[in-house]
Amino acid sequence: MTDNKQKMAWDPEWENIHIKEELGKYPSENLIRFIAANYYKVKNRKEIKILEFGCGKGPQIWYLAREGFDVYGIDGSKTAITLAKKRLSEENLDANLIVGDIISTKFPNDYFDCVVDIECLVCNDWNSTVEIIKEIIRILKPEGSFFSQTFSDKTSIGEKFTKVEENTYKEIIGSSLGRKRLLRLLPEKDLYKLYSGFSKIFYDKLFYTYQNMKYESEELLISCYK
Repeated sequence: MTDNKQKMAWDPEWENIHIKEELGKYPSENLIRFIAANYYKVKNRKEIKILEFGCGKGPQIWYLAREGFDVYGIDGSKTAITLAKKRLSEENLDANLIVGDIISTKFPNDYFDCVVDIECLVCNDWNSTVEIIKEIIRILKPEGSFFSQTFSDKTSIGEKFTKVEENTYKEIIGSSLGRKRLLRLLPEKDLYKLYSGFSKIFYDKLFYTYQNMKYESEELLISCYK
């Protein structure tokens, strides 16, 4: 286990967000492509353990459970986990969902075949993210995979914000990212440094605009292997 038991990565503001906002109901198509490329040829999908960090209300969990994998999810929000369980139950789907902090989990070493991050790590400062990635590596099986979808520093922040540290903000007003919670953008030049604990790292970029091209967003789609 890691020695970060007393640290806490989860921002309690996310409980308010999950209470007030619907957020996404359907999975990231980028994750679907990653899972299809890596795990669709497996004969018995129930033998593949997949964990999502920051699963929220469960759009990725819903997809992975429908595809027949052995699915796990962890999130700090009790509201999000309750609603995710309700959605799965209504469709007779099964997953192991727990309320917890991703910086230090209780999962055994070398336990998961795959860990998923869809815009979760981006909501943690640099030092916390370093510790979270160490935790991911700890719980991944040898040669296990990690898919991370995260915003780069070329993403529009908003009209107003409070800067916490380099590329890290909170109290954001404007753009689709406008919320009180913390947000850390990742410069492309720092990608290999942050994910350096993995033996193999590949990535692509996704660029899009919104609100009639008022704002720009660039996401890094990172595939890592232990």
